[in-house]
Amino acid sequence: MIYITVKKQLKPGTADAYLAASQAYTDATRAEPGNMFYEHYRSVDDPDTILTIEAFVDKAAGEAHVATDHFQNGVEGDAKQYIAERPDIMYIDVDRDGWDKMAEF
Repeated sequence: MIYITVKKQLKPGTADAYLAASQAYTDATRAEPGNMFYEHYRSVDDPDTILTIEAFVDKAAGEAHVATDHFQNGVEGDAKQYIAERPDIMYIDVDRDGWDKMAEF
């Protein structure tokens, strides 16, 4: 499985517009055969910070995702105008099939 987290700093007051502009990309990514999940979360400290987490079943599915038209449109499309700076990313290739339960609970 590959797990990807992207932290985006948006221009002040544009988070709702960003999420609306990226909805088609979100829907298309979730519909990909190798996608396990694709979610956006807003920071409780800064509503203009969006954290996107996504996972694909394997590296090949991630590479197929990057090759899609909707990925290219997502990178260069309408949502880009709301991003204030180059996003931060974590890409982790792990040997697992998905979520575990938290042992401490």
